[in-house]
Amino acid sequence: MRSLAAVIKTIRIGIHKEVHRCKTEALKRTKEIYNAVIAFFIEFFAAHLDVLDKTVEARKKDGTPTPYLRKHTNQELLTFAELHTLATKAHPNPGWPLDEHVPAARGMPTELRRAAINQAIGKVRSWWSHLKTWEETAQDQRGREPRPGAPNEPVTFYAGMVEHPAYDLNPQKKKRHTFISLKLHTGQKWEKVSLPVVVHAQAESLLAGSALEKERIARKRKRSKTTQVGFGEEKGGFGAGTWVAKSLTVYGKRDKRYPGGVRYALHIPMEKSVDKPRKAEEQRRANPQMPVVTVDLGVGRLAVMGAFVEGKLAATRFVDGRALNHRRHRLLTAIHRKREQSGRLQPAVQDNANLWNKIRNLDENAAKQTAVTIVRFAREHGARVIVFEHLRRYRPPKEKMSRSGRKNHKRAYWLRGQIMEWVRDLAFREGILTVERNPAYTSQVCPHCKVLGERGGSRFTCKNPNHRYSADADFVGMMNLYRKWTKTFVYPRKGDDPKPEVA
Repeated sequence: MRSLAAVIKTIRIGIHKEVHRCKTEALKRTKEIYNAVIAFFIEFFAAHLDVLDKTVEARKKDGTPTPYLRKHTNQELLTFAELHTLATKAHPNPGWPLDEHVPAARGMPTELRRAAINQAIGKVRSWWSHLKTWEETAQDQRGREPRPGAPNEPVTFYAGMVEHPAYDLNPQKKKRHTFISLKLHTGQKWEKVSLPVVVHAQAESLLAGSALEKERIARKRKRSKTTQVGFGEEKGGFGAGTWVAKSLTVYGKRDKRYPGGVRYALHIPMEKSVDKPRKAEEQRRANPQMPVVTVDLGVGRLAVMGAFVEGKLAATRFVDGRALNHRRHRLLTAIHRKREQSGRLQPAVQDNANLWNKIRNLDENAAKQTAVTIVRFAREHGARVIVFEHLRRYRPPKEKMSRSGRKNHKRAYWLRGQIMEWVRDLAFREGILTVERNPAYTSQVCPHCKVLGERGGSRFTCKNPNHRYSADADFVGMMNLYRKWTKTFVYPRKGDDPKPEVA
């Protein structure tokens, strides 16, 4: 039986800079109303906290006769909130009328209102949990009492609120721009507003594939109803390997280049099902000669990766980081020079914001590109496992360095953790497992004769008189990581056995 897991990534579609002022005001007004509704329902649930803790009897779907107790689901809480806040024929006089507390919410689309209710439920659940923990643990009252706070959430639009000509989330092609239509509050009422967007080729391909997948699922559901075949029996294959678009969210970010000083964009989460990889030890026992990729991350060199097929090194790849380190060092030097010129730093004031943003963008871009290279390398050689060193805390270098040099060395060390996070995420989307091994002696032991050698800078030299071997220290570390994966690595001294494996 296949074990599937859901993975999510987000694509960004920017709203064009030439969008009309009335449309940006509609976006701003819709966000204000949306957050006002969230604040109203936070207050509503804060006054009905007993509903969150109340338990009800339920039965398992497998037909087990014995019931069990559970708390209310989000759907049940949403129904409870609508019952007491919306005027209907059955309940014309609710106790907490939404229209009276938030007049602008009159005529609000049902999907948008329910998105706000779900946001409020999540915030109240989190606040109520933190409050109970604070009451139990903060007896000395050192910590502040948790409070819900004022919401400032981006607007979430469910799929039914997005207008399209042919298929879900497919933009409308017009003369100059591409348009996506959303239902916004224009100041007088809720109506459809066409927003000019910039859709890149990859996003357009993903959305087209998502639309085809949704159409296929709809056809199978319809066929299962007519043929009286359970849809759940065939559900395992739906969405496997295909990205499916979910509800989009409108984000606003400050940008002086755009009208009103705000740049708006649509964030669309894409979800697909992948085969959940088995645990590392199960895969190793099932096939000791399975293809594996080992990666040694460094400071001067970002990554040294090797692909092992049937126990032999099949290919290697180096990712150099010297240019990145040089550029980062120049930016840090400029920051320290400007600090000396400006004098003492002011508290709570960000200094050299543009330069720090450049450094952060450089590191993030390098981490993403290196992670993509590693995962692509693993796919090319059919590897199902990527082996890393278990990263330890940063240790300052022993040699003398300038202030900018020390900061540059530290940020280069932190970059390794960013690379591992991106690899872990990207590899799981491909069904590849990421594991870590103890880094002790990986670049100090000869991978061939297993004798303790000597590392001088970036070079490793074997001390065995009968085996003259010298190689790059990162390459040696990559080779020894494979020995640790196969459990054939010999530690030169007693007491240096690895700690429990971190997977």
